[in-house]
Amino acid sequence: MDQGSLRCDANVSLRPIGQAEFGTRTETKNVNSLKSVEVAVRYEMRRQAAVLTDGGTIRQETRHFDEAGFTSPGRDKETAEDYRYFPEPDLEPVAPARKR
Repeated sequence: MDQGSLRCDANVSLRPIGQAEFGTRTETKNVNSLKSVEVAVRYEMRRQAAVLTDGGTIRQETRHFDEAGFTSPGRDKETAEDYRYFPEPDLEPVAPARKR
């Protein structure tokens, strides 16, 4: 990273034509080039479309990108606990002051 390399996450969700709600999102982690972003997003779009076409549902999850051109399941992110949030024990609560 100190040499100017790229590292990003790509989020993909499909919404069938005529559907008002957004689809379920997947997050592909640690994609490391613009070309890899394109490959990962295209793969994930095709994967999700195939699942939906077959009548399946998309799981909200983290996926991992393989340089061979595919994503694989990482971990589910269905609930807040799945995100593994935890409070910072050394920070005191701060109440913002009202602007006048």
